[in-house]
Amino acid sequence: MVRVLKLSAVMLWAAVALAASALCAAHTSAAHPVEGQEQKTAAATGGAAAAGAGTHGLTPQERRGKAIYLRGESPSGKEITALIGEVDVPASTLTCGGCHGARGEGKTEGGVTAGNLSWTNLLKSYGHTHPSGRKHGPFDEGLFARALVEGSDPAGNELAVAMPRFKMSAPDLADLIAYLKRIETDRDPGLTETGIKVGTLLPAQGALAETGAAMRDVLAAYFDDLNGKGGIYGRRVELAVAETGPDAAATAASVRLLVEDGQVFAIVGGMSAGADKELAALTQEVEIPFIGPATLLPQTGFQTNRYIFYLLPGMSEQARALFNFSAQRQPLARARVAIVYPEGGMTAAAAADIAELCKKSGCGELRQSTYTVPAVFKDKIFLAFPSVPADVTPAGEAELRALVEKYRFPMRHTAAQLSALAAAKVLVEGLQRGGRDVSREKLVTALEGLYEYETGATPRLTFGPNRRVGASGAYIVGIDPARKDFVAVGDWVKAN
Repeated sequence: MVRVLKLSAVMLWAAVALAASALCAAHTSAAHPVEGQEQKTAAATGGAAAAGAGTHGLTPQERRGKAIYLRGESPSGKEITALIGEVDVPASTLTCGGCHGARGEGKTEGGVTAGNLSWTNLLKSYGHTHPSGRKHGPFDEGLFARALVEGSDPAGNELAVAMPRFKMSAPDLADLIAYLKRIETDRDPGLTETGIKVGTLLPAQGALAETGAAMRDVLAAYFDDLNGKGGIYGRRVELAVAETGPDAAATAASVRLLVEDGQVFAIVGGMSAGADKELAALTQEVEIPFIGPATLLPQTGFQTNRYIFYLLPGMSEQARALFNFSAQRQPLARARVAIVYPEGGMTAAAAADIAELCKKSGCGELRQSTYTVPAVFKDKIFLAFPSVPADVTPAGEAELRALVEKYRFPMRHTAAQLSALAAAKVLVEGLQRGGRDVSREKLVTALEGLYEYETGATPRLTFGPNRRVGASGAYIVGIDPARKDFVAVGDWVKAN
């Protein structure tokens, strides 16, 4: 039985926004399923794998110290500042790693030498003689703390003018020292002189098994083709596969096993399989980059998860784009607004976003309901799509077809295969920008610098320090009931 909620023509815009977004869910989920070639599979065999000591062997304290060393950020939220002359600046603008190297090895730039900060070097029993002629004995924890805060070496000499004096809490200082004691042996897993091991997450059973196989075909072929051309700075890319589980907990356990036992450097493409929150928490816990998971629910909360990069918008982004489109067509201030959506987790989350936007826009009366609006209102019902056929460039289509012909796998579930191809290309672009001395941290930083990046299979992607959805918005299309066809009504609409 169809029940109709009668609305004024003015308010139908906002009402259909959520109904359209819900319809779009079917399009998006069908467009991002998964499949493949012979690869190793990491599967959870009952319960989550042991968490271990932390990120590739680091203790929680060492991990906190690493965040301070590389990014000048205190996990406690307390401010860390660097004093240069008489000027105080955030430590994030003058990080330890920026001058002394990601591994504390020390380096020289612009005639200024930043010393080796590895703990074994600092504790050398015979002390140190610097290029400037300055001499001093070995450091210990107290002397190192004094150097960092007061700017004097173990002999009481003033440090170089270029060396900032830092203001930080005692716990943060202890965390930093703890990490410096481990910095020499802290190496990202999955990265060797000859190879980079990456993982993906794909369904191997159930309704999405064929889609998963289709995506794995593309990932395996793309990396094999890349390896044939020399790989990434001479490193071959090896693909390992984790299978999605019957529920979110099992899926997260499978990925943990892939990361901790499989020792992969990053995760690329694949499907979240409803485990979005669990995977977001896991990637943040173990600090592993995850590029391009196919999902309708990107986890983009108040605090940015540095390690997940979503390519396409989810339900909430599409709903916000529909709202913005509606507001452009007719101001919603002081209007009566009804949000119409089917019951369910994804649409309810999108409805909440729309309700919040309505309140901020000064809408008058606001109602939420689960009534169905009939699709007979021409020029009044609009749908949001995360991607349209025009996003696939001739070059992008040719690239996929070339892989199909070379590796002789079927072109099927094409939207999913294009999604996998786009994720692989974004990963490789980040690895190339990260350089031969790439690390997980450098990969994340490189991806944050992507602007209007053309994958040939998606809308152009832009990331940033506080942006983790590459294409944050939607294409808005209308419905022509007479022609039974979609009608383009405008260009890309941003979600924010």
